[in-house]
Amino acid sequence: MKKRYESIEKPDKCPKCGAPVYEILYGLPVVPEEEYFNTCHEHVIYGGCCISEDDPEWQCSKCGAEIYNAKHIPFTKKDAFAKLDAMLSEEDKKIMTKGDSYEYHFTLGMWIRNNWIYEQNEEYIKRLAEIFGDDSLFFEPDDLSDRIIKSYQRHLRGLKKKMQG
Repeated sequence: MKKRYESIEKPDKCPKCGAPVYEILYGLPVVPEEEYFNTCHEHVIYGGCCISEDDPEWQCSKCGAEIYNAKHIPFTKKDAFAKLDAMLSEEDKKIMTKGDSYEYHFTLGMWIRNNWIYEQNEEYIKRLAEIFGDDSLFFEPDDLSDRIIKSYQRHLRGLKKKMQG
């Protein structure tokens, strides 16, 4: 599995090899691709016209390492778990399998509320709530972040059982 690199802003250098990092441009250019990138955007990497919910934002000009925006907001449980997996150390994950979700309310829970819940549109919050099993009409950010943490802990415990079995 290749390592997932993340950054809140465009890094100056590749975290893997130290070479310059370029922005990835997605979409369809209106002029021939070669002409477009040679004249207008010489320090841009063409990402293609197919865009998914979890695409890297930057790429190394030398080794091709992809760097994702750390502010990325998940749209699926798998996406949320991948983000948390990349963000947390193996030791943190090990500790989380043993603890209760309330222990993380002012740490990981606050990060989830600040980055995934607050200042998002209502439709996104509703979708996030549905993904994590809250079908109520009103969403309390504290309750939603707690549901996400509990779900992630179940995910980690399931992975641990699979690894032992």
